[in-house]
Amino acid sequence: MPQIAAEANWTTEFTFVNKSAVPGQARLSLFGDPSGPLSLPLAFPQQPAVPVPLLASSFDRTLAANACLIVDTAGPQTPPVLVGSAQLSATTSVDGFAIFHFIPGDGPPQEAVVPLETRKANSYLLVFDNTDGIALGVALENVSPQTADIAVVIRDDSGTPIGTPGAMIPLAGGGHTSFDLSTRFPVTAGKRGTIEFDTPAGGQISALGIRFTPPNNALTTIPVLANVGTGGGSIAHLATGGGWQTTFVLVNTGSNTAEVHLNFFADVTGTPLSLPLSFPQSGAGSTTTASTVDQTLAAGASLTIRSTGSLSGPATVGSAQLSTNGNVSGLVIFRYNPNGQEAVIPFESRNASAYVLAFDNTAGTATGVAINSVSSQPVDVPVVIHDDTGAQIGTDTLKLAANGHLSFLLVTDKYSATANKRGTIEFVRPAGAQIGVLGIRIPVTNTFTTLPALAK
Repeated sequence: MPQIAAEANWTTEFTFVNKSAVPGQARLSLFGDPSGPLSLPLAFPQQPAVPVPLLASSFDRTLAANACLIVDTAGPQTPPVLVGSAQLSATTSVDGFAIFHFIPGDGPPQEAVVPLETRKANSYLLVFDNTDGIALGVALENVSPQTADIAVVIRDDSGTPIGTPGAMIPLAGGGHTSFDLSTRFPVTAGKRGTIEFDTPAGGQISALGIRFTPPNNALTTIPVLANVGTGGGSIAHLATGGGWQTTFVLVNTGSNTAEVHLNFFADVTGTPLSLPLSFPQSGAGSTTTASTVDQTLAAGASLTIRSTGSLSGPATVGSAQLSTNGNVSGLVIFRYNPNGQEAVIPFESRNASAYVLAFDNTAGTATGVAINSVSSQPVDVPVVIHDDTGAQIGTDTLKLAANGHLSFLLVTDKYSATANKRGTIEFVRPAGAQIGVLGIRIPVTNTFTTLPALAK
């Protein structure tokens, strides 16, 4: 986890899930900025409250099969903010994510979720959009114990390299740094594009982006693209109209021009879905209505496609699929315009045997779920639900039409056994088919954020 923030007006909450069928030991280690151990006060909300939180830079816990562990930074919210990074090791298949909580003095609390980085890639790429007052914060971690010089390559949205050739960011072993992109690299101010961080030979790094959007500095994380193949991907949910806006950002991470085809599919039926579309890079007047977008992307270029719809009436929901002959992937930004809240999810390119969503329906928080089929035939998707101890509390089978989509709220629409509980809901991929899953976390403040699907 290349960024943690605690105290002052920040807290970080970790959720760990043992995806294995056997118990496992997990160790979380915290590192400061610029390097060295970071001791933080920690609380464990699943356990009875204690008078004094645990103060530690590392701790071990045993997780039962299919169980969850929640860890919060605790203590008084007094300056200064403490930042750093974290590393997880485990004896079984333990995965998870962190939730950053930002408590501004003049607005509602903000949340953003980022999954643990489990990939080991030659490079990591962040999409940025520094137009219209939007800002991107960047965090980098050197996972290896050796000092690393991390090469940086910046491109604008046409794919043209900009900035200083051969730029480097030095990091000590286990070191961390964070910065505002347009301050550290002024050439990115007022532009869209990508920034690439190259892993040093024999090393390992991780990166993340945090996007701040006016007028209320809505906070969300930007996923890092890595190991992008040629298989395209899908998005399990889109929403346009009724106040909702969905923005698709496609990036050609390869060295050759690529053809991209983005197709939209209707809720439940999976039939082609026509959406109102605009293309911000082409100016405000470039709009159309279509169920598919076909474009050519130059090497290193990015394409932004936005669907807003009418503020009145119900939202149109569905899913999307991306196909390409190049190394193209990207992300989707959900925005609810009435309150300016945003959440971001990457295109799903994995084809895992199952996907696990961790939910927390305590303290008035709700969990939304979306699932889509990337198959030309109807499919039946087995569902298994566990509470946070790992005990099974429910099963089901969801029926999806060809290219179909379903979305629902836990408790309200389905699976009342999850009321006031923490746990996981697992969606098993049908034989010969492909699915996508995402979650949406909705606190009582309605500062929603996406929940990553953990692959088994």
